[in-house]
Amino acid sequence: MEPTDNTPLTPITIIRTLDNCYPNSRAVLDSITNELNPRLEEKLQPALYGNDTLRQIEITTALSFYDDFHCKTNYIIADESLKLRSSDYYSTLLTMYSEEEIENEGLYLRPRYQIGPLSKRTGLIYAKVVFEKSFSFLSEKEQKRIMSEYFLTVVERIAHRKRKLNYDFNRLIADFKSVLEWWVEL
Repeated sequence: MEPTDNTPLTPITIIRTLDNCYPNSRAVLDSITNELNPRLEEKLQPALYGNDTLRQIEITTALSFYDDFHCKTNYIIADESLKLRSSDYYSTLLTMYSEEEIENEGLYLRPRYQIGPLSKRTGLIYAKVVFEKSFSFLSEKEQKRIMSEYFLTVVERIAHRKRKLNYDFNRLIADFKSVLEWWVEL
């Protein structure tokens, strides 16, 4: 939902996109909704960071899933150094796996991070973090630790790209890191 006024927003919010993830990730996704986002709302204060140009960074999670033979998506993370376009994903995946493996396993090549531009109209930046199948077989604490690392990387990359904004990214990152550390230990 894009806001149309200048009501202050929580500077960072995490959006869980799936309910049909691998079962071992369900608790982590529930924790994003029930613990992490409320803590971000409580601890991140928009007035501390700067102007209204950047109102919110919305980070979406994209987890691999497998419901049954006909409904599955298992992400393979693309090497960032390849600088692939969307149209290159499938042909690159074919260099790694056979067509049969791709079809049977529901494989999709995607970059780990997708970060959009800053919307001047809304002050929002949308980002997505993609997680491979093996991520969902880690312990809950390890999943939270890795997610936290990836979420922090997104914000650091945005800070680097938008360093000319009148915005205290150093303070935002420090506050965000503190909340993430709390969440991992929860």
